[in-house]
Amino acid sequence: MDLSSLNPAQREAVLHTEGPLLVLAGAGSGKTRVITHRIARLMELGTQPEEIVALSFTNKAAEEMRERLAKMVGRAKAKALVLGTFHSLGARMMREDPKGFEVPPRFQILDQGDVNGIVRALLREYGFHGGSAKKRWDINAIVQRISLWKNDFLSAAEVKRKVSSNDYDEIAAELYEAYDDRLRALAAVDFDDLVCRIALMLQDNPLTKKRWRRRFRYLLVDEYQDTNTAQFQMLLELLGEDQNLCVVGDDDQAIYGWRGAKVANILGFDLYFRNAKVIKLEANYRSRPPITTCANAVIAHNTSRHDKELVPQRTGGEKVQLVVTRDGPSEAKWVADKIYQLIHERGARPKHCAVLYRSSRQARAVEQNLQEHGLPFRMLGGQPFYDKKTVKDATAYLKLLVMPSDDIAVRRALDTPAKGIGRKTVERMSHWAEVHQKRLVDAIYHAKEIEGITGRPLESLERFHNQLRHAQIAASRGSVKDALRGFLDNVRLRDSVLKETGSGEATKVRWDSVQFLLDSVGRFEERAWNQKGKPRWSDYLGNLDLKKKDEDEAVPDAITLSTFHSSKGLEWSQVFIIGVEEGTLPHKRTDAPRLSDAIAGDLEEERRLFYVGITRARDRLWMTRAATRVDRGRELEIKPSRFLDELPEPDSGVIEHNDTRETEKLTTETMEELASAFMSQLQATIAPPEDAS
Repeated sequence: MDLSSLNPAQREAVLHTEGPLLVLAGAGSGKTRVITHRIARLMELGTQPEEIVALSFTNKAAEEMRERLAKMVGRAKAKALVLGTFHSLGARMMREDPKGFEVPPRFQILDQGDVNGIVRALLREYGFHGGSAKKRWDINAIVQRISLWKNDFLSAAEVKRKVSSNDYDEIAAELYEAYDDRLRALAAVDFDDLVCRIALMLQDNPLTKKRWRRRFRYLLVDEYQDTNTAQFQMLLELLGEDQNLCVVGDDDQAIYGWRGAKVANILGFDLYFRNAKVIKLEANYRSRPPITTCANAVIAHNTSRHDKELVPQRTGGEKVQLVVTRDGPSEAKWVADKIYQLIHERGARPKHCAVLYRSSRQARAVEQNLQEHGLPFRMLGGQPFYDKKTVKDATAYLKLLVMPSDDIAVRRALDTPAKGIGRKTVERMSHWAEVHQKRLVDAIYHAKEIEGITGRPLESLERFHNQLRHAQIAASRGSVKDALRGFLDNVRLRDSVLKETGSGEATKVRWDSVQFLLDSVGRFEERAWNQKGKPRWSDYLGNLDLKKKDEDEAVPDAITLSTFHSSKGLEWSQVFIIGVEEGTLPHKRTDAPRLSDAIAGDLEEERRLFYVGITRARDRLWMTRAATRVDRGRELEIKPSRFLDELPEPDSGVIEHNDTRETEKLTTETMEELASAFMSQLQATIAPPEDAS
């Protein structure tokens, strides 16, 4: 295999094939090239592709890796490799060996929307939604706590002993055991189980562990800094005596502590594996020197990190600029105007421009200004399309037409819109299906035969039976899109949405998402027919993030608006980081009392977020902040982010801009001088505390 395209550190990582290996891959250092070449090298040395497991954190990243490998080793070998996420590997192992992992042969995997639905139902059952002091609980906050506890292998009893006085902690602890009971009753697992149960079962069952260790000889993990306790334990249980584990990651880009990722996994790798080889990839092929200088200067202030820095391989480049505007609206306008100028006067492509921020709410003003300029844009972050309740409801009806064996979809369709089919009726149907070894959908067809189902529930089931049969016949004879549209009309789903929202305008917004789903179904059918084949609905439904996929296809040349978290792994020529202010970056939560581990702030993680944002830029980088912002009707002076004090000393262009139409001024103040000016202003306006010595 030709390794001439690799630098010395990359080549060393590829050639070191045996034993534990930690590859510290800085931003833009070519880590994917190392992983793919290493896999190809293992096969060149005689390792069978099915003995190699390579894990990433998204299916998209895994498939991109497979495509690269197909060009290197051939499509057949690339297809035989076990490439995917921790969760897809867990699902594969469970399906292949349900007995070994103590799951039913026909278990279901719940997605986030299904999990939220179960927790929502439990809140009602436990009375947390009743009474005159009715409170709307944030379902995601409860689900996140249960997920974090599960991934730390904490039982419901342990959680109740340790739980804080925080309301959300207490409610999540109260529902934790009932939630797991509900999963068992549904013969289902959630995404966390796909890792946690694998780790626990391998730990408790030596024969199962031995079988899988023989199967997988080499393990590779990308983005290792994002692994949590359960994922680390899963790796340990799969790892054979040879300890052929290669992990690739960057502790400086560990930004998912809030969802349970443990930066200690990468910081302590060479302590846990005493014989581990450590290789640093420091050559940066992405960014111009002024950008890498900024990144290195900022991240050096973190104390919990491996010692390394980015070494730029590109030369030249414009200075990183800090833009100070009078207020928030001025900041958004300046950014949109600058992007318009870059595109229309300097020939930049929209897809080469990005605006990055700490919180998605910061994007609204920029979005409005881009719309006024008529500039195309896409948004990353926020609620995924498939997780919207109305879309989940409509998708359940789609599954009834093309995948009626999905019992979760059947339950959702029976429940929404309300049909007079209560929980007890569904339990009777489920029991009948289990006894007769049938699907839940078959119980709809045989409702008359099921003991205890009479009166209005029976009438409702018969009506739904007729609606379902009519839609299935229409789908088999013509278009699934048209059949689904008619099905949704017959069950009056839109009327249900109107009842939920109480607003015609809100209903229209939600129903536009359903229309998008219908159009997406139609396009999928049309593509299949044009290729003279039948639509593979399992492929379609496997692509959960439908909206993002179709939007990317429809608007390939668009400006990106993204949170720092969603920008990780991406890059653009021109990058704007907005809101570089105290309370936003770092987030105000960083200085808050630690009420719960689930919401605890972390200054070093906030600095890593800033570092990730900086290192997304290839050629030019702007940082912006507002001197004042309006909060609850009051104009408040805003402190600059403490991270600005950490920017490098060499000259940096600083554009001072306000919305009084004055000419922009370009100065040659150093970042150090600017920080000094900020601190002087701060000391002049804020009195020291009374008890200061």
